[in-house]
Amino acid sequence: MFLLLPIHFFMGPVHGAIINWFAHKFGYVNYKVGDTAKNLLPFDFLMMGESYHNNHHKFGGRANFGIKWHEFDPTYPVILLLNSLKVIKLKKNNDLIYM
Repeated sequence: MFLLLPIHFFMGPVHGAIINWFAHKFGYVNYKVGDTAKNLLPFDFLMMGESYHNNHHKFGGRANFGIKWHEFDPTYPVILLLNSLKVIKLKKNNDLIYM
């Protein structure tokens, strides 16, 4: 387990820099929000759904950051699996599933 810590310490800042810098500079917008958040990629497998930054700023607690048909959030099926195994509990609010 401790052998994975260097990967965690390296990937945290890299992931944060990619999302918090690039996703406020480049991309497309689904919703008007009070800042410059944009969806970085139309298909987001590399950042596991996190590059749907504009969607995240509009619906921050939503479990699935993919909104449009081409926005697949690869983390969402994992979240659903953990919910079905009763490891986590998702809340339903207006037909949207929240963490």
